[in-house]
Parts: sequence; C-alpha cells; structure tokens
Amino acid sequence: MRSAVLASISALLLAACGPSSTGGGGDDDDEGAADADPSGGDPDARSGPNEFADAAPEPTCGEQEEDIEVVNNGEPPDLLIVLDRSGSMTSPIDLFDPFGGTRWSVMVDALETITATHDANIRFGLAVFPTDNNCGVAPGTEVAIGDSTSGMIASYLGTTSADGNTPAHFALQNALDVYASIPVNPNGRYVLYATDGEPNCDEGSSIGADAEVVDAVEALYGEDIKTFVLGFGPVFGLDVTNLNDAALAGGVPKAGGPPHYYHAESAADLEAALEDIAGGIIVPSCEYELTQLPPDPDDVTVTMDGVPVPRSLSHTDGWDYHPDEWHITFFGSYCDQLIGGSVASVAFTYGCPGPVID
Repeated sequence: MRSAVLASISALLLAACGPSSTGGGGDDDDEGAADADPSGGDPDARSGPNEFADAAPEPTCGEQEEDIEVVNNGEPPDLLIVLDRSGSMTSPIDLFDPFGGTRWSVMVDALETITATHDANIRFGLAVFPTDNNCGVAPGTEVAIGDSTSGMIASYLGTTSADGNTPAHFALQNALDVYASIPVNPNGRYVLYATDGEPNCDEGSSIGADAEVVDAVEALYGEDIKTFVLGFGPVFGLDVTNLNDAALAGGVPKAGGPPHYYHAESAADLEAALEDIAGGIIVPSCEYELTQLPPDPDDVTVTMDGVPVPRSLSHTDGWDYHPDEWHITFFGSYCDQLIGGSVASVAFTYGCPGPVID
C-alpha cells in the first residue's frame, strides 16, 4: 500500500507583503493633526491620499495565517464498511462512565464524519451485521457502494440501533458477493470490517466462527479486495487473535504492528484510526482544487514537505494554475513524486512569492 497524500489538506493564506501606509505629518502637532484629518474631524468629509492615514501598518509576509481547504482530485477507490451492530455495541464506550455514550453512538458519529470528509475521494458503501437482530445477514448492502453516499449512510445510521449476535463471517462472505455484483474499480477495492466483540453464529460450521472469518477475508483478498480490520472497545472484550489473523489475511495490516488490526477504545482513537485507514487508500493525484482563490495569483509559494516547488509556466517540471485558476497541477518529477506516494504534505502559501521557471 502506498503512502497517500490526504484528500483534504490545509494551505496558509498569508497577508500580502507591502509597505505600511502612513500620512504625511509635519514637525509640530497641529500640522500633523491637520495632515491626518484635513476635514477637521468630520469622517464623512475625508478624501484624498490621507484617507487611511490612521490605519495600522500592513503586516509583512508570514505574519497572519488563515487555513484554506485544498482537495486532491485523485480517482476514488471503493470502500465497503462492514459494520457490527450486535447488542454489545449498546455498551458504554467507557465502562467507568455510563453517560459518555455507547459504542454504537460513538461509532455512528465517527463514520458520519469520515464519510462526509472523504465523500469526494472514496466511494463508500455500508453493510451491517446482523440484519435480523439475531444471526442473519441479508444479501446486498444497506447503502450501495457509489459516489457521494455520505448522506445516505448518515441517514441509515441515524435511524438504526444495535441488537443481536455477531455473524461476522456471514457479513464478510456477503461483502464478496456485493463486489462480485458490481464492476471492478481499477482504483482499488477495500472492506472495512469493524467489530467490538467475538464472532459467533457458527451453527453448521465445521471449523468455527473464528476460522470462518479468516477464510472469508482470504477469499476477498483472493479477488484483490483488501480488508482493514478495526477492533473497537476494551481489549479484554475483543478476540485479539482472530482480529490479528484477519488483519494479516486482509493484506493491509496496521503499520508497526502487532497488533496488526486497528484498535480504538475512545472516540478520539476511533476518529484517528478511521482517518488513517481512509487516508491510506486515497489515490494521489497531481491536481488539487482550491476552495478560495489567492488575493494575488502571482504572489504564491507552493511547497512539498516544506521544500518550495518552482512554478513552471511551460508545464514541464513544477506547478502551475491548470486547467483554470481554481486548480493547481504539478508536472514532471513533482507529479511523479505525488503519484509514487513519496510526498506527505503539500502546502500553498499566499502572500510570499516563490520561484518561477520557464
């Protein structure tokens, strides 16, 4: 898995460089006052070059900052969320704080946030288990994998509660059927398997629910569908061995493990884990979309990992506004670095001019 540039990153809007604006004053106080306000104190009568004589000096480069969202325009991969809604998800997220929210409510909030944040960069879908408050998993999805599905996911989750057992292997087997029913996305196909407990509902299985989960994940991987594994809740309530085995079988284990699965015990942990997963599958692009135009398009510095990138007006090796002023595109070796996943951050600084090449 390549290291991806995040879909939404912040740029800095800095006040433009320039000399301070001051009025022309004389040596004595009366003359200075007259120069500052030739109207004699009537604000409606002020005009001419001394109108802004009392204004504070303009800031220099880098003195003021404002975050501007920039969206990476990479082609979106598919991510099917396979979500545990078993009865244990009604437990408090913090067993020592019964008023701190349930695992289900915290999970719902986190999924609503992550899908809304990355709606333009990931084609999300949603399937839950169980679907019958027992051990059943109905075919298909609650929200089909597609473009701009965050609103539908939020709507479904907002009207659903947790109940039933944990037929995880049936849900993962169903995920394979879902992907088999839709065209292959060349930009990637993924499953996010999120659970707070141990798989059960193994009636009729000769190998047990745990082994069935790993087999289902291996079957997905055999079709080039990788599975992220997320264990949510206190570690003593999780089947750690099974989660690790599934994460390794899924082909995208957490970096630096063990544990090889993503583990979250709080809302903050959960948000960080989901952001890590989402950011890891976004397809890097050489084109970024600005959500606000710079005050002076020629007074800009663009950096990759803190190093200035030259503006290439001939579109050979650097950056330029392309295909219009709302978009910044990288060319040549700089585009190669982005596509290769070697760039961790891109920043656009307005108000401080950077290098320009032909």
